Amino acid sequence: MGLKKANALAGEVSPYLLQHAHNPVVWMPWGPPVWEKAKAANKPVFLSIGYSTCHWCHVMERESFENEKTAELLNRDFIPVKVDREERPDVDRVYMTAVQAMTGQGGWPLSVWLTPEGKPFFGGTYFPPHGAYGRPGFPEVLQQIASAWRERKGEVESWAEKLSAQIRAVGESSVGPGEIRDAQKILQTATEELAAEYDRKHGGFGGAPKFPRPSQPLFLLRRSYAERSEKLLEIVRHTGRAMASGGIYDQVGDGFHRYAVDAGWAVPHFEKMLYDNGQLMAFYAELGTATGELWPGQVVAGIDRYLQRDMRMEGGGLASAEDADSEGVEGKFYVWKLTEVRALASEEEWQTAQRFWEMSEEGNFMDPHHPERGWNVLARKRIPSKEEEVWLGSLRSKLACERGKRTRPGRDDKILCAWNALAISGYARAARWGGAVAYAKSAREIWAFVEKEMTRTDGTLIHRWRLGKKDEVQLLEDYASMVQALVDLHQATLETSCLHRAIQLSEILLEKFEDRGGGGLWATADRSLLARMKDDYDGAEPSGNATAALALAELGRLTDDKRWTEAAGRVLDWLGERLRRLPQAVPHALIALERFHEAPARLVLVGPWPGEELEVLRKVAGTVYRPDVLMTRADGSHPSEFVRSLAAQAKKATAFLCEGNLCRKPVFRPDDLIREFKKPA
Repeated sequence: MGLKKANALAGEVSPYLLQHAHNPVVWMPWGPPVWEKAKAANKPVFLSIGYSTCHWCHVMERESFENEKTAELLNRDFIPVKVDREERPDVDRVYMTAVQAMTGQGGWPLSVWLTPEGKPFFGGTYFPPHGAYGRPGFPEVLQQIASAWRERKGEVESWAEKLSAQIRAVGESSVGPGEIRDAQKILQTATEELAAEYDRKHGGFGGAPKFPRPSQPLFLLRRSYAERSEKLLEIVRHTGRAMASGGIYDQVGDGFHRYAVDAGWAVPHFEKMLYDNGQLMAFYAELGTATGELWPGQVVAGIDRYLQRDMRMEGGGLASAEDADSEGVEGKFYVWKLTEVRALASEEEWQTAQRFWEMSEEGNFMDPHHPERGWNVLARKRIPSKEEEVWLGSLRSKLACERGKRTRPGRDDKILCAWNALAISGYARAARWGGAVAYAKSAREIWAFVEKEMTRTDGTLIHRWRLGKKDEVQLLEDYASMVQALVDLHQATLETSCLHRAIQLSEILLEKFEDRGGGGLWATADRSLLARMKDDYDGAEPSGNATAALALAELGRLTDDKRWTEAAGRVLDWLGERLRRLPQAVPHALIALERFHEAPARLVLVGPWPGEELEVLRKVAGTVYRPDVLMTRADGSHPSEFVRSLAAQAKKATAFLCEGNLCRKPVFRPDDLIREFKKPA
């Protein structure tokens, strides 16, 4: 059997695009040649957007894009185009907005039909190969659209123009009612509304499917401190415990899967994403300090093991994601039959596993495309005792060894700037709150990779790196997330160079993305798109606007530079209407709002660095939960004149707890620092 003929995607870098390089569909990558060809041929463009670890993208490829007859229809009547949403989230955002406007829902694979000018006129997500339940099959849809283009082209173009105008209006939405003056009311209302959505039985918020969405519990965790509320802390604690105990957490290989299909966190959608694990590492680190319990730190350690073992690339950057499927079957790498576990376990291990893990002969998971009963996703029934943990640890090692013989899911090994920034923040905050030097080292290594491989000579960032190949896309999410990462890294390492680089990136961020006329920040610097969008929804990843608002607010507090504080305020003003009307949609923006309006508390450390005495004070500061306090170190190169002035006021390791430019008496001993931290703010 000869090799399949390659299409134009064969020259691309994205693993997702390369997966489609030998489809019989004559795919083209996104770019000017698409529109030139479409106009010359007078054909609509069929735009298919997905990503390499997307389960339903794989299904549609097998069913439709690898089918010769379906490919013939696509090639004859359309210009087929493939986009990796992770490479071009700005393109995805435009056409996802269009599909949501047309259908009321979205998702991937995203399927959109466009005029030769790029204006959408029909769309959906996954289309089955054959019609069922009143829905047409994909070939039938293709034929109907081709017929409409030939026979009613004017109507199609008119509708496309109207829809495009709607999308531009969404993208160009202007500032809300002006300065936020009711911040405390917004925060209080948001706290009450989020707490009302808490699932008392299973933890988390709302029903199935359940997404981790780390900004949500993190906001309530910080509100639990602000309100001194044990009730809020228990909501967050229960949610964190439930996620870590469920099948959404890989009980054998560590790390979090994408989401749970059920309300109880038991059965996951199996893909693993770097952005989830980076954010959850930060959340659990902070939760551990807030509760004083050890188990959140164990979750942090598990995420670290997963990232270092399975996601770390040569040079220190982290890969993007791992697939849900292996050997074409969803979850096959992760699930267990009862007989498999029994064969590997000693008698004590087996008895413990039966008491502790959800397992049955019938199983709790089945891939609908490959129905086979008896597959179990391991989830905890309860917390193990110390003795049980010994037996479970032994059995987990055996299961991990056995799993190592299986075919691994595919890994998307492209390195994305924003997602690596989330991992830097995760590691840095684990060092800040847990005190582990190893986590700070990991954060430094990822940043060193970004600085070496993903930074241009003019200081601008590269969005995607793979096998030495870099792109030219300029996205808000990269700059906002990296400014936050550097602010977090500074607090973990006390290295002033992090602040100076954060300042440089903040200058570029505002220059490239701020809409000074309409308010808010554009998601992309690309002006050739149908519309430039501004994102304000905090989903699995926080929006670029919310991330920027928090990062700029914290940079302003650490440096005493009003440029950044005022910029954060402008972004929050633009977000104001959403913060008031639908706070559940913007939990990360709520975190930024709270940071912006709380008392400007800083812990300023002074003394020889690196030095053992100062390191002890840094670690001790992470043992008391004070999320309102940012940490910095005074030296002669610090951007803040006030902080620099403190450097001359101490001859040995000293801590100053300051609010604005007013500081309490200097502290030299760890016990005294703990007492100072526990005094009311």
